[in-house]
Amino acid sequence: MSSAMIKENSSNAVNKTFLLQSCRINAALDAISGRWKALILIHINEGVNRFSLLKTVLPGISDQTLGKQLKEMERDGLLYKEIIAEVPVRVDYHLSEKGKALQPILVTLSDWNDMK
Repeated sequence: MSSAMIKENSSNAVNKTFLLQSCRINAALDAISGRWKALILIHINEGVNRFSLLKTVLPGISDQTLGKQLKEMERDGLLYKEIIAEVPVRVDYHLSEKGKALQPILVTLSDWNDMK
């Protein structure tokens, strides 16, 4: 659940703050949680690094959700955007070192999920 969706003084917000501060795993999971984040990171890693291209490979995602997920991942240091001065202006997204380091973890999580 996004922190923007939780009332600041609610017990949910207090609990989330406590969990993020007391367990690094919770903080890591929070950075990659969200229905689309893993797929977005995988596609950017594969070179699908523009908003319009991501929309093409993720047809079920809304513009608002994609923009929000990209901003959250940029805030969390998983990717960065490069603004290219063309007409029209182009924005490319790239994985940061932290985002690149996450790739084998995502593969391992996927393999773990497939275990019987």
